[in-house]
Amino acid sequence: MKLRSRDLIVEVKQLDPADDDTGLARTWGTPDFPGKVRVDERVRSLLSDGYPQIKQSAAGTRPAMIVVYNNAGPWNWIDSFAVSTAMFGSFGIVLSLEQDGSLAVTRHGYLGQRKVTKDSFRALSAVGVLKRNRITAVTLECYHNPFARVRIAPRELKALALSQYTHSNPHARGFIPWEPKKLEIAAS
Repeated sequence: MKLRSRDLIVEVKQLDPADDDTGLARTWGTPDFPGKVRVDERVRSLLSDGYPQIKQSAAGTRPAMIVVYNNAGPWNWIDSFAVSTAMFGSFGIVLSLEQDGSLAVTRHGYLGQRKVTKDSFRALSAVGVLKRNRITAVTLECYHNPFARVRIAPRELKALALSQYTHSNPHARGFIPWEPKKLEIAAS
């Protein structure tokens, strides 16, 4: 697609219902309800499926985005936590046992199952989430890849994306928040 004066490579991936999804509605409110839905794992799989296509098409010179659409129903709500953990890995807390026997939090952040890093998925400029609300309006949220070789300026996406997010360095040491920073884009 054309994005202002340059091409943007876009791969759209649809999250379809899985066999487990039918059981969720049936078991809601009962002890048999599994208690968790791992949407991040399903989104991570879609990123893996779409990445080879955008990498080849972008050829290291054009920005590229994978857009995910939820066709699997409300149990698979794709929010900022699902996208962030699909991109940057499982979020966790590291504890240490102090000499007095107490526990201390030594750090928290993205710890494992990383897909997007400073060495991988560099052709991916952003992940988009296409959402349809009850009034049939379609919106796009974009999550920028801080490690992308070819980045998309937030102003370029302003006309397409209702909201945009970024993590400055999701794999830094220390206390990294799970929530991405929402970008406020001034009118151009």
